[in-house]
Amino acid sequence: MRDFLLIRLLLIVVFGIVLIPEAIARKKKKIDAEAVPVTLYLNKIVSQSKSSIVKGYLRSAIVNDPTFFEVSETPQGERIRYISEDIDSLIVMDKLKYVKRKCKNIGFMAGKPKIRWVRIEYDGNGIDVYSAFFVIQNRVNNITTVSREMYYYFSIDKDIAIFTSRQYLSAPYVIGTPAVNRTQMAYYFCKIYDYPEFALRIKAKEFEDMMSVVKSWETEYGDRPVKRVAGKIENDQLGVQNSITVVSGTESASWKRVKNEVVFPQYMRTMQIGIAPDIAPWSRKIKHGGNGYKIDIPPIGIYSDICFLDFSKLGSIGYLFGATYSKYSYNWEWDNGYGPKTKATSCNRFDICAGLSWHLTLCHNFEFYARLMMDLNMTGNRTIDCESDEKMIAESNMDTSVSGIAIAGLRYYFCKKVGVYVESGYDIGYVSGGFSFRF
Repeated sequence: MRDFLLIRLLLIVVFGIVLIPEAIARKKKKIDAEAVPVTLYLNKIVSQSKSSIVKGYLRSAIVNDPTFFEVSETPQGERIRYISEDIDSLIVMDKLKYVKRKCKNIGFMAGKPKIRWVRIEYDGNGIDVYSAFFVIQNRVNNITTVSREMYYYFSIDKDIAIFTSRQYLSAPYVIGTPAVNRTQMAYYFCKIYDYPEFALRIKAKEFEDMMSVVKSWETEYGDRPVKRVAGKIENDQLGVQNSITVVSGTESASWKRVKNEVVFPQYMRTMQIGIAPDIAPWSRKIKHGGNGYKIDIPPIGIYSDICFLDFSKLGSIGYLFGATYSKYSYNWEWDNGYGPKTKATSCNRFDICAGLSWHLTLCHNFEFYARLMMDLNMTGNRTIDCESDEKMIAESNMDTSVSGIAIAGLRYYFCKKVGVYVESGYDIGYVSGGFSFRF
């Protein structure tokens, strides 16, 4: 029997030695396969002191008008942040080129024109097509839906790019040709540019997809003078695309530049699990002038926050949710007319918190943060008579209350995903610490 156990143990060790490296290799292959190679072309202002070309792996998403791009030398290496103003263009996966263009929506809620990062879908003769990826959250009848949409823009004669179509896609690097948005495209070619006959052909369903519209217009009108509808495009929007990178590159944006990798960048998720040595005096709910307070289970908390605003050097803002559990007890005396009797109350406390957090990177993997939260406290009280050990129904109940929490802390990551933290402030436990994980 002993020999059989030794053989099993030996097999486990041998197979472990063989399989663990294979598992690590498989994980590395998966990371390498999912990595997105990128080449950044910096503008002249930045490239005066460094190389004008940066090659590596893209670690941030080109979604919702990015204000920065994070690049690492290896798929999981340290990220270096390049702000939008420092970049002229970039190429993703050696084939998808992204540039800055001035774009405009049409309609009642169109808003002002905006310089945004777009992908060049077609660089044609007199007409260009761009696309931009957006993740949009909508809430209707208390139901939140998330849609992933690619917006498409036409630009004739390097004029301002105007929205003409959209399609739903799963990721920003998917390549596809959307169907014809007949209403938008007919409006574009008839009301903004003076091609009413071409707009009628679009409405008559002559074209099946967007690129067939583009190439047909290019064939018929690409070599002719552009016909614009008077008053539809401002003078400063004519041929504006030729100067966009120059205008963007000369903007003062030194406050956005950071030397170190940002600890809590946009879309980062973190989870903290920690403990406090005791419940803070202001958080204890002790009735009847009780004494003999004793902590049975110190506050054990778990918090998760997600970054939704990133201001680079000025820090980032996230929203967070958390929960804490603790248990304490105390004694008190009650006189029912037959002399004082000692009672013992045990309290199970459960807190649910939600709020906002602000994070400021101090140096590599080290940050300061502050949090403001609202706390819903639920405390279950169980009281017994110490002599008879009987439960007192009238004194055993559930208390609920709402209060505010304000804390500040320091967090350090000793590896990419795991770190430690310590924090203090007006909280359930006045000081606490533990481990932090980021995803």
